[in-house]
Amino acid sequence: MRPASSTTDGSADERIAPIVERFRQHYAETFARHGATSQGVDWGDPAKLPVRYAKMLEVIEPDCPRPLSLLDVGCGYGGLLTFARQHAVTLDYTGIDVVPEMIESARRTHPDAEFVSGDVLALSDERTFDYVVCNGILTLKLETSLRDMDRFARRLIRTMFSLARRGIAFNLMSTHVDYFGPNGYHKSPVEMLAFCAGELSSRVRLDHSYAPFEYTVYVYRPAETPTAGRRPERAV
Repeated sequence: MRPASSTTDGSADERIAPIVERFRQHYAETFARHGATSQGVDWGDPAKLPVRYAKMLEVIEPDCPRPLSLLDVGCGYGGLLTFARQHAVTLDYTGIDVVPEMIESARRTHPDAEFVSGDVLALSDERTFDYVVCNGILTLKLETSLRDMDRFARRLIRTMFSLARRGIAFNLMSTHVDYFGPNGYHKSPVEMLAFCAGELSSRVRLDHSYAPFEYTVYVYRPAETPTAGRRPERAV
């Protein structure tokens, strides 16, 4: 994996870069305070971790040839890989995160796995993976406006899909709640379903059944196009 040499929309990158940097700062601070824990990645109750990890791994299709490759975007300290190994799920795993301290921790825990310190938005799609997952990044917006967070989310999801040969999974905070936290990124499931089906693939599945405040979206490539193609050149 190497950084992309160019982008299709420099002005878009100028709007996205401050969001990425703010996330890096936030998670570096939480990790410095709490270490390799659910609080260290600002996920709150550790009892919810197994559910979220399991939902990410549900992206894997039974007919996917083994060994299968998976890119974990915003991998933190490698918790998903730990969970997968505890449940006998064998992965050709790569994790990427913008917080170097988290990557260093993940490498110590899993020295046999690949961890990349960097931003997935800057990756070339010359190397692809069977599946790409993103757990927790699109549940928080901090001080970012909803409009800019929508722009960032669409950019991230498109990038993930461009890197996936088979499918992607990501979670968001639902709008079907009785309280909206000031820092949370709440997105209508209907709007997200329409975006994915309209721009990525009609093979979309949405799981809103497992928690009161979030849901997971699964998007798969059409059967006739099993390999990733060029990254969609659309404005964010």
